[in-house]
Amino acid sequence: MLVEKFDFLEFLRLAIANGAGNGKKISKDIVLGEIALLKPHARMWASLLVEKVDFERIAIITPAEPQFIYKQSRYKPEYTIERRIADKPGKVEFKQGEISSGDFFRVRNILASQIHKEMIKNNFKPNNCQGDLSNIAKGMAEVVLRGHLFVKAMCGACQGIGKLEIYNSEGYPSGSKFCLKCEGTGKRPYTINEKMKVAKLNLTKAGYKYGYEKYERLGESIVAQWENEIRDRLTRSFHFEFTEDRKVLA
Repeated sequence: MLVEKFDFLEFLRLAIANGAGNGKKISKDIVLGEIALLKPHARMWASLLVEKVDFERIAIITPAEPQFIYKQSRYKPEYTIERRIADKPGKVEFKQGEISSGDFFRVRNILASQIHKEMIKNNFKPNNCQGDLSNIAKGMAEVVLRGHLFVKAMCGACQGIGKLEIYNSEGYPSGSKFCLKCEGTGKRPYTINEKMKVAKLNLTKAGYKYGYEKYERLGESIVAQWENEIRDRLTRSFHFEFTEDRKVLA
């Protein structure tokens, strides 16, 4: 059975879930204190990871409609009688609106500014007129952040682990390899059509892949750098000492 190492990023969510707690070595206050010592961009990303980022719910209310039946008078055929019957019931529908977190858009703007600089450096020209480069950079940054914060489902090929176990000719485990379907994330990735919808781009799949995907990868590398800073900080901060042999495990 393939077992993965515990990711120190999970300390963020676990500690917040545990609450303040009296006498706990790892609590909400301690982890938030460690987050405050991070560099500004990594700190904002860590704060966003522990926040419940959700979408607005827009209620569309359809009121009840009065209904009538019309019947000809038995005694005076030239008259029509109007009679009200039970109203047609109304309904309430909920639709998904915009993201309700202000911190999400602050982090998006930070990430978009770095993508925008790279676009200017490469003299990037959009395939068609869809606004200036800053709006396109914001769209690409939002694609990256949504991929981390809003998970569709776990990857069916690797069952959410991100790696596949390799067996030798005798049928025994002999290592592991990254899952190519989810690129090692363990999450079911967004399709190109879904990414273009989030970024508000009117393109073909080939146009996105050859013109815009490299900026999505740039955003992924920046977020990965932030997460590595968070991991390094938490790894140094949380360790356990064993008095028997004086070994320290992080």
